[in-house]
Amino acid sequence: MGLGLPLALLTGWLVAQSAHQYPKPEQSNQEAKAGVKPVKRPTKTKLSSAIEPEQRLEQRALSHPREWRWRMLLAQSKLQRGDRDGARRELITLQALWPHRPEVQNLQLLLDVGTKRQATALGQTSDRFKKTPKGQRLQLGLRLADLQRLSGQNNAAIATYRLIAAESPKSMDPLLALALLHRDMGQSQQSQNVLLSLRNRLSVSEKNKQALDQLAVRWQLDSFRKGADRTATPGATVLPSPTKARAATTPRP
Repeated sequence: MGLGLPLALLTGWLVAQSAHQYPKPEQSNQEAKAGVKPVKRPTKTKLSSAIEPEQRLEQRALSHPREWRWRMLLAQSKLQRGDRDGARRELITLQALWPHRPEVQNLQLLLDVGTKRQATALGQTSDRFKKTPKGQRLQLGLRLADLQRLSGQNNAAIATYRLIAAESPKSMDPLLALALLHRDMGQSQQSQNVLLSLRNRLSVSEKNKQALDQLAVRWQLDSFRKGADRTATPGATVLPSPTKARAATTPRP
């Protein structure tokens, strides 16, 4: 199996969970912390507009040597365009300065995918997961399930996602990842059921419920187009109407 799918899976998860942590390249770190919207600047000169995005990230990383986020974004950029050696060089710097950050450990896993280190990484992550107290191993569990999935151990990944979902009921990540796994396995009905159970949680906000509704519809349409679920009928709808769904989430007196 090529590296495209594994990198998409792990990179997607890493970026998704870090989306609200990284400041945008055009926004200063202090502005991001203060929640201040960046002021629109004058049109860039021809020289500055000619600088590639990756070069700008490198400049930011050099200008803020104590800020791990810019170095991490630079490593991700190199990895996504196929420069694994370049990404590994950035990882060496990250590991030297911030060896215990989950994001740095995730990057190591990304670089281990498709190499001889993948089996070792799976074993080490599994051992760490078993030794970590319940309720404190959400991110580690997500990493373990991702590695199990990439190693072809889908049943083990399903079990891990369900376990950490039960241990961390306030987090949406485990069930979203589980729904995605079922979808990619061609199990459309199971995927929809997981999304529905996540939607009906009392802790899920109305905005997130709407997003889950849209995701469920999009995945179901994709399933119809691909013919993955041949037993489904085009007119069927797995999720209930918004009124019924809201009623289902209201606790009885």
